[in-house]
Amino acid sequence: MVTVVTIDKAGRIVIPKDTRKAQGIRPGTRFLLVEGRDGRLWLQRLDARELAERIQEELKGVDLRPLIAKVEAEIERLAADRYPSLVRR
Repeated sequence: MVTVVTIDKAGRIVIPKDTRKAQGIRPGTRFLLVEGRDGRLWLQRLDARELAERIQEELKGVDLRPLIAKVEAEIERLAADRYPSLVRR
C-alpha cells in the first residue's frame, strides 16, 4: 500500500487508519526511524518479542560459549580498570 501523508506543526505523521489496522499498529507501538542517503527515511516497527524470536531461531545450534566468555572477560577488564579496589584476587 502506498499513501501520501503530511507532517503537522508538531512534527507528527499520522499513519492512516486502514494501514494501522492492517499492520496491527496500536498506541505505544515503537518504530525505528532510519535516515538514509538522498533524504530517504525508513520506518521499521520495533517488536521486541519478534526480534528475540528471530535471533533465537538464527542462533539455533550455534555455540555461544566463546562469545559469552569474551564478553565476561571484557566486563572483568572494564571493572578492574574503573574499580581496582573491587578486583577479586
